[in-house]
Amino acid sequence: MLIGLQNLTFEFGARKIVEDATWHIQPGERIGLVGYNGTGKSTLLKVLVGEYSPSAGTVEKSKETTLGYLHQDLLSFQTTDSITRVALSAFERVMELEVEIETLGVQLEQQPENEELLIRYTDALQEMDVLDGYQIHHKAEEVLHGLGFSNEDLARPYQEFSGGWRMRVLLAKMILQQPDVLLLDEPTNHLDMHSVELLAGALNKYEGSYILISHDRYFISQTANKIWEIVDHQIKEFKGTYAEWVEWNERMQRQQDAQRAAEREKPVVVPAAAPAANHKPAANNGVMKEKQKDLQREKKKMQQLEESLSKLTARHKELELAMSDPGIYARPDHFAEMEKEYSQLTSKRAELSKQLDEVLEKVLMLEEELS
Repeated sequence: MLIGLQNLTFEFGARKIVEDATWHIQPGERIGLVGYNGTGKSTLLKVLVGEYSPSAGTVEKSKETTLGYLHQDLLSFQTTDSITRVALSAFERVMELEVEIETLGVQLEQQPENEELLIRYTDALQEMDVLDGYQIHHKAEEVLHGLGFSNEDLARPYQEFSGGWRMRVLLAKMILQQPDVLLLDEPTNHLDMHSVELLAGALNKYEGSYILISHDRYFISQTANKIWEIVDHQIKEFKGTYAEWVEWNERMQRQQDAQRAAEREKPVVVPAAAPAANHKPAANNGVMKEKQKDLQREKKKMQQLEESLSKLTARHKELELAMSDPGIYARPDHFAEMEKEYSQLTSKRAELSKQLDEVLEKVLMLEEELS
């Protein structure tokens, strides 16, 4: 086991996310974490990395297990370094050794008989060799190329890139660090279809395990070999691909629908007595009708929000594509306008997503009451 939950319950305020959940991540597992918006998928990742403490139970992790956590808040990171330099920061010790070896080399030229300097220089070279440090530039360039960056991009400052491209640089750094488990929260945000395919290809080559959250079904189907679904505060495990899980889910739903239909067709035995109760079904029917109306209203609202979110996302991706063109920086005023619109759209998308989560929770609650 690399990491997992043992009888874990987590409550976010008055809202319960998971209850008495137990599951573990094993080497080689590529897990797609799915569930309706608002069920707490991102929150669960934060529990795993220790940002939130469980209400009960424990997060279990071996001392040797290393984690990499990619999430949207990382976009606040700023630097004037090139994207290659950012990716190379994954090799912190090797970078220190490079400076140390260069410094010691200069000192030895001036003091060639200094035995202490020679020993330190030899030790540093040996450690560099053990860490395969002479290959880090090649490795960084290979990963960056695999995520869609050109040779010309490698020397460009990180801050020149838009959000989606910056996220790829940070993912490249994380892949180069080779943690045992990657936790990826919406890594396909801001990516076009070609970029999604590149990212899927990079993850399929990754030797460690990972858990990913994504609204992109194609991406999950290309990368996950196991599905964990958060439903009714439980984590249900399905061993198989996303497509296989969807097929199984639909088959289970058809069986449940058939059972409900069979139950409705059973003859109803009406009690001979209890005339006073004759008014109760009518009252209940009135309540149920109101709930049906509420459900239809919320579903309509959900559809409108999804349509608005889809339009914003499409425009967001258009701006991503335009801002990734190096030629745009020749027109700073135009770039500033685009960056401003991009920022506004990002905030609006977050606001609509929150509203959609709230409406979805109402829909799920009403459907449960009416079932």
